Amino acid sequence: RKSYAVRNAEQARGGLLVDIKEKEAQLAQLRKEMDELKERIITARMEQSEIETRITNLHETVRDKFNLDLSEVFASYLKDDFSGSNTKEEIRAKREARDRLGEVNLTAIREHDALKERYEFMETQRKDLLDSIDSLHKAIRKINKTSLEKFRHTFSEIDRKLKEVFPILFNGGTAGLRLTREDAPLESGVLVEVRPPGKKLSHMGLLSGGEKALVAMALLFSIYMIKASPFCLLDEVDAPLDEANIDRFNNLIQEIRKSSQVIMVTHNRRTMEIADRLYGVTMEEAGVSKIVSVDLEEAKKMQAKEGK
Repeated sequence: RKSYAVRNAEQARGGLLVDIKEKEAQLAQLRKEMDELKERIITARMEQSEIETRITNLHETVRDKFNLDLSEVFASYLKDDFSGSNTKEEIRAKREARDRLGEVNLTAIREHDALKERYEFMETQRKDLLDSIDSLHKAIRKINKTSLEKFRHTFSEIDRKLKEVFPILFNGGTAGLRLTREDAPLESGVLVEVRPPGKKLSHMGLLSGGEKALVAMALLFSIYMIKASPFCLLDEVDAPLDEANIDRFNNLIQEIRKSSQVIMVTHNRRTMEIADRLYGVTMEEAGVSKIVSVDLEEAKKMQAKEGK
């Protein structure tokens, strides 16, 4: 009996040992699977961290480049009545639209930035040009205003002086200036209206050669006398004048010499008589010119002494 009990106990013990070994094998397998799960968890956490970092970077990139908040964009596209079939159809339509756009231009953003910079530069240049044009228009308006004021003043002064000079040269009569366009003085022509003594108001074309010369002298001397210079140089302006007109011309020269030194080239003896000093050019020898100077006051004194 005892040996039978022992055998049963040994058999039971052997069965337990087998069970223990199986359990240990299962435990080892579970531990191995647990280690693998731990590694997978660690890997998943690392991937999760990487994905979160990429999502954060994507949010920042979209915000910087397009000024959009992806969270708001996602929220605007979330639909409660989500339909798988409709979504698939929408995806298909979007893909077709994408394919029609052709290949993606990877340099578009860089080109856009360059064009934007160029546009901003040109816009700045355009604004500067518009400001410059506006400044020029203001300057032109100011110049036109000043020119108009000075022109009107000078025109009035010359007209007044012509009314004084003309009677001296013509021994009477009247003369005046008139604008052809009163509405645009700076673009207008100027008419000289003359009325010699004993005649009607006439056109310049109806005057004689001597009268035309006197009218021209009257106008030129009127302009000159507005702001006389220290010197007045005249070159044979008395050549077309007859004896009657030359005396009146010399009377005007006598008035001008009160404020200016008059230097005149002339061949008229009557004009020479009113000069203080005469200068002539003679040729005593062939090819040799000589300047001769005569002080008329001294000559008159010497003549008076010789007469005594």
